[in-house]
Amino acid sequence: MTSATRRPNIVLIQADQLAAAALGAYGNAVVKSPHLDALAADGVTFDRAYCNSPLCAPSRASMMTGLLPSQIGAYDNGSDFPASIPTFAHHLRSAGYATTLVGRMHFIGPDQLHGFEERLTTDVYPAGLDMVPDWDLPGEERLPWYHDAGSVFTAGTSRATVQQDFDDEVLFRTLRHLNDRARADDGRPFLLVSSFIHPHDPYEPPVEHWNRYEGVEIDAPRVSAEAVEQLDPHSVRLQQMSGFDVKVPDADQVQRARRAYYACVSYVDDHVGRIVQRLDELGLRQDTVIIVTSDHGDMLGERGLWYKMSPFEQSSRVPLIVNAPSRFATRRVDEPVSLIDVLPTLVDLAGAAQVAGPGRSLVGDLEARPVVIEYLAEGTTRPHVTVVQGRFKYVRCPGDPDQLFDVEADPDELTNLADDPAHAGVLGELRAEVAARYDLTALERDVRQSQARRRVVHRALTSGAPTAWDHQPPVRPDYVRGDFWTALERGRLTATPSTGS
Repeated sequence: MTSATRRPNIVLIQADQLAAAALGAYGNAVVKSPHLDALAADGVTFDRAYCNSPLCAPSRASMMTGLLPSQIGAYDNGSDFPASIPTFAHHLRSAGYATTLVGRMHFIGPDQLHGFEERLTTDVYPAGLDMVPDWDLPGEERLPWYHDAGSVFTAGTSRATVQQDFDDEVLFRTLRHLNDRARADDGRPFLLVSSFIHPHDPYEPPVEHWNRYEGVEIDAPRVSAEAVEQLDPHSVRLQQMSGFDVKVPDADQVQRARRAYYACVSYVDDHVGRIVQRLDELGLRQDTVIIVTSDHGDMLGERGLWYKMSPFEQSSRVPLIVNAPSRFATRRVDEPVSLIDVLPTLVDLAGAAQVAGPGRSLVGDLEARPVVIEYLAEGTTRPHVTVVQGRFKYVRCPGDPDQLFDVEADPDELTNLADDPAHAGVLGELRAEVAARYDLTALERDVRQSQARRRVVHRALTSGAPTAWDHQPPVRPDYVRGDFWTALERGRLTATPSTGS
């Protein structure tokens, strides 16, 4: 990408658990995602964008800071996100941007802003230390908050759900905030992060979106559980953790869950369309860079796996679309990138001073470099580290056999090349890359110690009278208060009727 000189507004839209492979823009011929596809059609589409942890909280904290989860201690969904680590919201706010968060970000800890000047909703998930893994538990012992296979077996429509209520509020607050920015006379460009919980399980779309797939043949997983000769140990652990080792969905149940997921994608797509429409209506689109991404993907039955937590493509590869036709020529980028590149990219777009870190700005030419994916949460008992370099993906977890895939020749990751003499050189290079980056023994010790400390804190904080860290947005003061006519005039954004109205 190449940049223009004027500092743009930035709207970052994030979905939760949206796999790149579940969008038309990335080759899915079944899903109905016209608004997202349109953004990709005249935008910059990154075909190999990865999350840096296939789990909500660590992925989001990593994206916000431009650092890997292990660098900030954000190991899992029960790890507090330190308030002292700068985020892209801090950097852009310091550079003169109005910074606003609407919706989901899964911040754990008492700081629920992390540099945003305002946050217009609470979060859909709790901010406390409720989801601390325990690597000392035997594999068959499940904690109550684990992902559960039931989401697949109960997939179907709902008139209302907690997640629908939340995302509808996120859309409403986003549209109203854009109105506010159009009214603003402070001269500041703005950063707006609008973050949705869909298509995260449970797969419960509105009836309207489910009906869009009536008569549509829903594609089956490309790789069935039966097609894999032997699951790798991490996949076995994930199946056991979620209960898929004892309860296996049949073909009809898999098809129904995938249809429900696609319908949830269409629901998010409609919300994205409304945001883009409002930018157009307010005359803000020309000066706004729109970025769309997700925190991780969803296995959707591939290999008999569901949800995330896996280094396989369906779980770890995310959409990353940058749309600003007046600034960036339409193109597709094959070079592997990751969510830690978001911070330096936003800083670059804002004209702020670049900061040191493992990410790189996606504005301009890209140099080839490794992408790192960490998994340090439930479903494993040792650090799980993946390196993507060029066409190869290397997976390292102490105690498990190494895995090496050529994702260009073998996009379904069916052939482990780790024992192939012809790939010994590549394997050695990627092993050395992991060894240079990590002391896995020390990292395992740090994770276990962190888990133990947080379990003590959680027990204490849930005893007696607990105090929640959840963010409660303030009541808006700008309806009619005091001077009636001045208040009405301040809130008015005039519109010109279309021809024939």
